[in-house]
Amino acid sequence: MFILLITLIFLAPHNAEAREPSIQEVQEETLRYLGYNQSQIDGWDKKTKIAAVLPRLQVGFQRELKDVVSLTTRDNVSISDGSVFVGPNENNYDQNFNQGTVIGVKALWYLDQLIFNRDMLAASAERRNWVNERNRILQQVTEAYFTRRRLTQELKKRMDPLPIREKKKLLLDHVTAIIDADTGGWFSEQIF
Repeated sequence: MFILLITLIFLAPHNAEAREPSIQEVQEETLRYLGYNQSQIDGWDKKTKIAAVLPRLQVGFQRELKDVVSLTTRDNVSISDGSVFVGPNENNYDQNFNQGTVIGVKALWYLDQLIFNRDMLAASAERRNWVNERNRILQQVTEAYFTRRRLTQELKKRMDPLPIREKKKLLLDHVTAIIDADTGGWFSEQIF
């Protein structure tokens, strides 16, 4: 008798009185939980157009130290009235020490980016990937939702033999887990 009671409890469908969320609510919660924000994607085009107009800044820094030493020595020799005169030495000594720091800033505009901007192509490709992934996840959660509804209705009828009911119960738990994974557990909170 005890085993029969446990079996009936185990195979009983989930709380039939609980209000199950609609497919639209499940899909909206899936998109919210997974961070699919359409307005964020729509802003990419505007940002890439603005980025094409803005200049690219280049900043440079140069520090220069220069030490130049120049030494020139000349001897003067003069001959006059038969005598040789060696004059005073002429020395030139120059030293230059240059020190400088140069900071440069350039603003460069790439006007060709106004006509053809590679960032627009990247944003377009990312948008296509984003939409494809979003649609794949929505399809997955939609299939799981309707499989779950079908299994819930079949388990309520209690027409199948016990082994088939057990398999359906496992499948019901499986599709519920898929929906929970895509909604962060929100779905189970709504039905229990």
